[in-house]
Amino acid sequence: MESAYPLAFDLDRSSGLRVSWSDGAEHVIPLAELRKNCPCATCRADREARAANPLHVMARPAGSSAQVAAAELVGSYALRLVWSDGHNTGIYEFEALRRLGEAAPHG
Repeated sequence: MESAYPLAFDLDRSSGLRVSWSDGAEHVIPLAELRKNCPCATCRADREARAANPLHVMARPAGSSAQVAAAELVGSYALRLVWSDGHNTGIYEFEALRRLGEAAPHG
């Protein structure tokens, strides 16, 4: 069976990223969750360091108040979010968005 793929994205700057999937599922992922789970190398290293040492000072606060300024497709496999504070290197693969959506409240 093929994996579901996104049919549509709708960015609502107050509620989050709504993703409609080819299998009929629909998820709304809160922006704070997207930021907290940013897949870029810097954020990933910060999360790993924090897991190893709870007193680690993160380069960017998880779930910061930054807003999404733009979103753009990366090929046919991912979405890149550009945040208002200039953070723009996180590429969210569709599989990761699906996991975040399923884990979100009312996901």
